[in-house]
Amino acid sequence: MTTLCSLAQPGVLSNPSSHVEYLTFSLIPTAQLPEVIGDAIAAIAGIEKSINHKDLSADLNVSIGFSANAWPQLFPEHPMPAELHIFPEMRNGERHFPSTGGDIFVMIKSERIDLNFQAAKYIRNSFSAIACLIEDIQGYKYLDNRDMIDFVDGTENPDGDERVEAVLVKDDIEQHRGGSYLHVQRYIDRQGLWDKQTTEYQEQVVGRTKMDNVELSDAEKPAWAHNAKSKVEIDGEEIKMLRQNRPYGNAMEHGTMFVGFAATPSIIETSLSQMINADDNGHYDRLLDFVEAKTGCLFFMPSKMFLEQFDDE
Repeated sequence: MTTLCSLAQPGVLSNPSSHVEYLTFSLIPTAQLPEVIGDAIAAIAGIEKSINHKDLSADLNVSIGFSANAWPQLFPEHPMPAELHIFPEMRNGERHFPSTGGDIFVMIKSERIDLNFQAAKYIRNSFSAIACLIEDIQGYKYLDNRDMIDFVDGTENPDGDERVEAVLVKDDIEQHRGGSYLHVQRYIDRQGLWDKQTTEYQEQVVGRTKMDNVELSDAEKPAWAHNAKSKVEIDGEEIKMLRQNRPYGNAMEHGTMFVGFAATPSIIETSLSQMINADDNGHYDRLLDFVEAKTGCLFFMPSKMFLEQFDDE
């Protein structure tokens, strides 16, 4: 287990930082993509090291992932990760999880927004020959790890060996062991509608108390509560994922970046399917009445071993 852990990119297993920048790139079609991507990947390590020296306490780290569309264009000599695919669009009634563009995803984590921004500028430049930056979202810690609807987020995240087991790929070819699958969705809050609800109803929607962040008992929790509909169980055992969600935005428009890591994409896609699709009793995740998904992408975050091969090119 320790060996598998040592293979992971540092941002994949670590807890969410106070500040995070999410960069989504779209590839520019060119025959030189496989030749150029190595230099762009190698540049990230230099950018990370240089900016980190400005304040080691900020603990800046950069993680990178690639979509199913990007992989064969960038790495034609390397087999695709076994379960990498295009994020499947989901729709049920008025609820919609779109499948949107995005070939390369970069996550910059640290305790300083200015260092993240500087790293983002340099990384954008290093990828300019092969990809266009199509989305740049700055997330941040809000109060005591709450989302913008004022409930604590990420309470059920696994820790220690359980986190490694839940997040890192072990059943694939050697070069993909220690990687992870990442689902990214950007949600916008319907804040005005949410604020009209009573605290009691809000707690039923989320499945936890608002002030103290205590999970509602089975007797109190509705079948349509968020933490009930999003839970994935196999043979009665809960299968965990790692959520590194962060809120973003301002008083005019804000929401949550859902950033979910798992050893297999089926876990998170099962969770999302349970949330959006009404069951035989008409129950769906009522939180979706108050948030709207604007993006949806799946990426594979390769191991450090896979990325480090480009340092010598």
